[in-house]
Amino acid sequence: MGFIFRIIGGFILLLAIMGSYLAFWGTKDLRLEVAINNPQPEKARILLQQMADAHGAANWDSLETYSVEFEDLFFEPMGTQSNPFPEDTMQFLLTFIPNSFDGRMQFLSGEQTGMVWGMQSWKTYFNSPSKGFKFKKNDNIKFWLPTYQYLIEFPKRIQKADALAYSGEATINGKLCDGILASWHTTAPQIDKDQYVLWIDKTTKRIVKLEFTIREAFNFINGVAHYNDYKNYDGIYLPSSMPVESNIQHDGFIHEMRINNFSKNPISRKELRPNNALKVLGDAK
Repeated sequence: MGFIFRIIGGFILLLAIMGSYLAFWGTKDLRLEVAINNPQPEKARILLQQMADAHGAANWDSLETYSVEFEDLFFEPMGTQSNPFPEDTMQFLLTFIPNSFDGRMQFLSGEQTGMVWGMQSWKTYFNSPSKGFKFKKNDNIKFWLPTYQYLIEFPKRIQKADALAYSGEATINGKLCDGILASWHTTAPQIDKDQYVLWIDKTTKRIVKLEFTIREAFNFINGVAHYNDYKNYDGIYLPSSMPVESNIQHDGFIHEMRINNFSKNPISRKELRPNNALKVLGDAK
């Protein structure tokens, strides 16, 4: 599922201009020396499961749907220049079916207040107060909805990674952490599979920092998401703040995502699958 965790968002459009002369950087490899020479996949798998337990990942299985009051703040230069939304600070109500890519985003701020972006079985749609409901292809919807959803459900979904390596220890934001590299088929860099490095607090077993590649954009890009201020939502632990930086911007954050609230089973799955003719794809792309 490495295609989905593209947190640094729409700035890839800007990178298209730079791509012709940056390609020589080659395929980004997030493996540290310990992950190459002494990968210890069994230890990595144990730590990955401990991380899932510490985030309450098993509690996702009891949910039919969920909603998140979500905010995204875009910063200059890369964030604001590539922001697909009308304002640089946006509030949404995100509603999803867990372990799928069926869901919707209702705008709660700005000139598009009341507008709904939705996706069912990778078919995108709009629901506008003025123009009503319509299925229509839209790359922004197809990009942002699954990105946000995969991030929110990440501790659960990353358990499907089948190539793991221990990445050693590091102190992150004053916390001693274990590192785990996760990918699919092999931990070595691949053109079509992302690598993730999870830095997990040795005490709480929760994610402190997440490094990731973005192969679907350019093979030389990597990003870093910081997980701050966890909150317990009836057994599911979510970070309240997730600022994101990248190797294509030397200083500062590109954007900061915030989870302001979380609700279990607010609506039925049927409401998030408005077209009965579409096959349910679940976790498939």
